[in-house]
Amino acid sequence: MKQSSVKNHHADTVALYCRLSRDDNMDSESNSIQNQKKILQKVAKEKGYTDTIFFVDDGITGTTMKRPGFQKMIQAIEAGYISAVFVKDLSRLGRNYIEVGKLTEEFFPQHDVRLVAVSDGVDSDEGDNEFTSFRNIMNEWYAKDISKKRKIVNKLKGNVGVPLSPPPYGHMKNPDDPRFWVVEPEAAAVVRRIFQLALDGCGLAEIAASLEQAGIVNPTYYWRAHGTNRGGSKSTLEPTKWGYTTVKKILIRQEYCGDVINFKTYSKSYKMKQRIENPEENKAIFLNVHEAIVDRETWEKVQKLISGTRRKKPSVSQEPSIFNGLLKCPECGGNLNFHFNQKNHEIKFFSCQNHNSGLRKCSFTHYIRLDFLEQVVLGEIHRLTQFANEYEDDVIKAIAGHSAKVVENELARKHRELDALRARDKELDNLFERLYEDNVSGKINDDRFSKMSKRYEQEQGENAKKIKALREELRKKDTQQMDMDVFLETVRRYTGATKLTRRMVAELIEHIDVYHAEKQDGITTQKIVIHHNCIGAFEIPDRRKIPERDILLETRKGVALSYAPAQIAI
Repeated sequence: MKQSSVKNHHADTVALYCRLSRDDNMDSESNSIQNQKKILQKVAKEKGYTDTIFFVDDGITGTTMKRPGFQKMIQAIEAGYISAVFVKDLSRLGRNYIEVGKLTEEFFPQHDVRLVAVSDGVDSDEGDNEFTSFRNIMNEWYAKDISKKRKIVNKLKGNVGVPLSPPPYGHMKNPDDPRFWVVEPEAAAVVRRIFQLALDGCGLAEIAASLEQAGIVNPTYYWRAHGTNRGGSKSTLEPTKWGYTTVKKILIRQEYCGDVINFKTYSKSYKMKQRIENPEENKAIFLNVHEAIVDRETWEKVQKLISGTRRKKPSVSQEPSIFNGLLKCPECGGNLNFHFNQKNHEIKFFSCQNHNSGLRKCSFTHYIRLDFLEQVVLGEIHRLTQFANEYEDDVIKAIAGHSAKVVENELARKHRELDALRARDKELDNLFERLYEDNVSGKINDDRFSKMSKRYEQEQGENAKKIKALREELRKKDTQQMDMDVFLETVRRYTGATKLTRRMVAELIEHIDVYHAEKQDGITTQKIVIHHNCIGAFEIPDRRKIPERDILLETRKGVALSYAPAQIAI
């Protein structure tokens, strides 16, 4: 036997390679790592090898060649340490017939390595086996078939609301029914703390620093300490070190409201492990499936807070404005960015990002002074709280938009429509499953199967879009009464407030449209439309008890700036 000059071991060193994936669990006894080791050790000894070394990949699919144990074995072969490779069968090497073909036809012969596949009767020292290539193709077909079956099972489970992903930090599998989740009290308390800090106006980095100072371990170390095995990269950070990306991932997870979101990602092929973000219309969302950690109102408020464009903190004041991300340009739809005067840092203002970008996508600056804006918003909140306290029925009418009877009839109609679509979707799943079984058994040919499955999938795709739209409408309708009560309670809480706070603005205001100031008769007037949470752009009706507040600001150049309340029809 040929011996390389770079070998550090005996020429008869043999690699015994074992692999087991989830796909092989159906035959776990014969394919177990322990059983493979016994077989390979026995056969290697029978063939005269005494110097053996195991390379193992447990729980890794054969469709990828990027397996730690397999790669170590390849490196050992390239270094000249290995003269033979023993596997239980060729599928252990992999289920990619092109890659396995390269191994058996090129790589092993180039490195003078003997290949023995025990169950397949393959031994390269005994000559070529004409069935080897065919076996590699069948091994890949098996992986493709398993992938297809798993997709069908996942589709059936995912479309009835069974979570397809592991529970997020703060939840755990229900001991009584592992398919669903329950709240894990210790981690859930941390999640609530993160949401509360976000409501209080803390940024992602501030929240991460606060958790670190409190000595709270991050999710990776929390799972590790509780014996929970989670995939993905293993953090090398200190146990109490939190990253702002981790905080953001927690804040945007809708599952904390008690919902299940399935089909968030997909892969283009069973050979590709990269997951791609699924379009919204292809996701399946089920509301209130498990116990919530945070209420829906809190979650939605936080989404508004973190969705706005946040500029880097000014290097001088180090304090962002409470209006960051809330001011919109009605002309171009862009955000207004926060600035301060370079000569006088006390003068802070907002202006349209698309006008200042240099591209001049917006005609005007939509400039507005921060101190002027604060006076306007505080004045309007005072008027709103007074109106809510003295004319509650009018506020409820403005929020509801139409009578309760109309809402009730509309909800019933939409629920009936949604039930019909769900029933049809379930029926299509059953039809597709029977169609697949008929194709496998030979009752229908591949051409017929392709045409019928394409038609079913097209109908399901259209239904999925309708179901998603209806669910979103029903979610908004179902939470509307709750929003009314909560909003009125929130408004009353700020009765008599003398100063704006970040939380006050976040709880009451969705966004503010700032129009460009116009000068007339020596006075510059600027229109502002405040869109409140729940009730939108709401004009407070003319009431003697609630007079409009005149706001006049003298600028440094002596120009008088006044505020004109928006005229909104109700």
